[in-house]
Amino acid sequence: MPKEHLPIYQIQDFEARKEKNPYFYVSSFATHLQDHLFISEPHRHNFYIILLVTKGTGTHTIDFKEYEVKPGTIFFLTPGQVHSWKLSADADGCIIFFTADFYIKEYPGKSLPDFPFFNAMLYRPVLSISEADEQNLLPVLHLLQQEHRQVKPLRDVILSRYLDILLLELTRLIKATIGDTPDKGNKQALLQNLEKLIDQHYKEHQPVAFYAEQLHVTTKHLNEICKLSLGKTTKELIQYRTLLEAKRLLVHVDLTSSQIAAELGYEDSTYFFRFFKKQTGCTPEQFRAANK
Repeated sequence: MPKEHLPIYQIQDFEARKEKNPYFYVSSFATHLQDHLFISEPHRHNFYIILLVTKGTGTHTIDFKEYEVKPGTIFFLTPGQVHSWKLSADADGCIIFFTADFYIKEYPGKSLPDFPFFNAMLYRPVLSISEADEQNLLPVLHLLQQEHRQVKPLRDVILSRYLDILLLELTRLIKATIGDTPDKGNKQALLQNLEKLIDQHYKEHQPVAFYAEQLHVTTKHLNEICKLSLGKTTKELIQYRTLLEAKRLLVHVDLTSSQIAAELGYEDSTYFFRFFKKQTGCTPEQFRAANK
């Protein structure tokens, strides 16, 4: 029977403690790698990930883009992204998993995609930090690990507090890198909402006017913001999301090109083949063969 889906791991698949926590997990990166050898292969998660690398080198591939792994790098992953890595034997650091439910339970007025590093369309999923910045983050990470090892009343509440501090500290680092103005914040909010809408509707092949209407702006204004901030039109962003999912399915799932076309909302697979070749310069099957 053909494999129809990539592995989608839950936090329970990684939690070695007898009392499993399905919402939160933290570990040294070296221990995590040793205990879970299967994670070197491409896979998805249904939770958020923060990884600080303090030792080792290698590569981390996230949705077909390869990033260098080295000390002082932080990786951010959101649910659904496909990733894998090739690492040196001495790789170490700290890795944290948590679900949206875990965070929102204590902070119902907040949304994780509002943090810049969890917005894949706007920011790269990797941040390089200085040794001083790393030393500033380590005490919070140590507190998270220490609290996670204990079984005490209010443990989840305290974990969520430390997690929020970590997210705010990381936001401060991001803003120090990119700068921050009220106008930039407004554009970021618009683009974050656009990303959510595209993720929900890209298979329906909705026109740009649909997204502009949902965001209460004109099509012209939306295109101008996208072009100015991301170098792409709204239509190109929608096409990018469709193309990304097509690549994921072609490389990691045993479905025919026609089945993938149907999965992506194409009633006529010929249109999908033309779209894919125009965007990539190769047919779906040629892309699959080159990336297997």
